[in-house]
Amino acid sequence: MRVTAIALLLVLRGALPAAAAERSILLLAPTATDARLDASHEAISYWNEMLADLGLETRLGAPQVVVDSPVARVLENYARRISQRAFRLPAGTAEPSPPDELTSLDADIVVLLSRQDIMSFTWPMPRVDPPRYFVIIRSVRGPDRDDAMVTRHVVAHELGHAIGLVHNDDPHALMCGPCQPLTADTDATGFLPLTDVDRARLVELHGRGQKGKPTLR
Repeated sequence: MRVTAIALLLVLRGALPAAAAERSILLLAPTATDARLDASHEAISYWNEMLADLGLETRLGAPQVVVDSPVARVLENYARRISQRAFRLPAGTAEPSPPDELTSLDADIVVLLSRQDIMSFTWPMPRVDPPRYFVIIRSVRGPDRDDAMVTRHVVAHELGHAIGLVHNDDPHALMCGPCQPLTADTDATGFLPLTDVDRARLVELHGRGQKGKPTLR
């Protein structure tokens, strides 16, 4: 959940989702026992509760889970390519095009539980309309990375980007950048809190009467 060039590109490109009743999710997992599956379901439920509490109609759909997908390796390579080029990657035609194996998947949000130890990120697929999102959740190797609370917050944070939220400067908020989740207290939802700005942005993007691509403010 670090501030990266990837997150900045998400903001600068203005590639935010248009209002819709439900966002379909495809969840690709390396194994059926991957602990990040439970974290992903919890994060999706969290966002649906938040959207309902705000009186919004948008929801994240129940994910279609595919284990050991034959396209996972291609998607892993694409994710690695994005990650390695992030800090020098210009927006526009220079961005690497998503592979056919990704764009052919039938989902608004494709979540890959990566086998690789790369940073987690949300990437608006370039030259794809309407906007669709590729979400990478890093492997759970390394110090503190197998902490269940950290994992579920990483997934929720990245899904927050996929529904239009950007980073804020509160290290103890869900959409933090940079973040300090291990020293933060969760709220009644069991997740780090949203800021008032986050809530207002969700209403702006997903409230009644919103049509087309929202304007970044």
